[in-house]
Amino acid sequence: MLDPLINLLTSNTPLPSVWGRVVVVVGLFAMALVVSRVSAFVARQVLVWHDRRHSQSDLEATGKIADIKRQETLVSVIRTGIAYAAFAAAIVLSVAQLTGGVDKLTALAGASFALIVAGFAAQRLLIDILAGFTMFVERWYSVGDTVVLIAAVELQGVVEDVSIRRTKLRSLNGEVIQVHNGQITAARVLPRGVKELAIEIFVSKRETGERLVADVARILPEGPTTFLKRPTVTHVDELSPVLTRIRMHTTVTPGREWLAESFFTDLLKQKAPDGLIVHGPVAMAVDERATRSFARASAATRRSFDRAPAGARAS
Repeated sequence: MLDPLINLLTSNTPLPSVWGRVVVVVGLFAMALVVSRVSAFVARQVLVWHDRRHSQSDLEATGKIADIKRQETLVSVIRTGIAYAAFAAAIVLSVAQLTGGVDKLTALAGASFALIVAGFAAQRLLIDILAGFTMFVERWYSVGDTVVLIAAVELQGVVEDVSIRRTKLRSLNGEVIQVHNGQITAARVLPRGVKELAIEIFVSKRETGERLVADVARILPEGPTTFLKRPTVTHVDELSPVLTRIRMHTTVTPGREWLAESFFTDLLKQKAPDGLIVHGPVAMAVDERATRSFARASAATRRSFDRAPAGARAS
């Protein structure tokens, strides 16, 4: 297949035929590398153009964030697919040339023990590719999602890149995590990429309790890796003249839930006057979609319970 190119090379250079074949094989892999680098460069430029195009958009309000994530994931998968295809073509053409042509390679493939061994060696790669393709088709997660991947251990971070062979995460502390797709058995995705928490506290004096919450919340850190939104009071219920329930809502970065569950609650206890806190504080994770789903499930359970005969309920 590549004999005309080899003959042209050896006839115009002092290279013998054997070295001409070596040069051509090296050239094939060099071309595959160039194709891989060019596809990566084009993919980066596409993503930069895409970011500029949507830089002025209110993504949360327009609902475009999911489409953008899917497009970025598709670009990553196409880029890596082109790179794999280029190197696969280089390998096939090189082996065919060294064995005397594609026809001879086909004849040798059925009986070659070396190819069988190579097939077993490629088993891991094929498993990763099939798993990656399945996860992409089923849309397990996209570039930009905050996820917890269940592999040998739990891996949490933001998805930076996805290929048909591996997933690249960026953890909260800046570490880059590469995990083979075939090792991922489950994935937990935070739809909004944040962790929302509800905090309740019971106090003996309403005004003093609200002032305590405001004073402590004011000194908390706020930023993309800590409190995305400091605790704010959402509901105040006066249960009796000496008992008030204060409900708060806060948003933190995934992995930093301890800031609300222990740091903030400990500060409230330390700064509260004696006898002010009757119970709490208690922090609980909340999610609007989960709340609606569980509300529907519990409503269905209540309806089925109400329709059941009294004797059946008693038993």
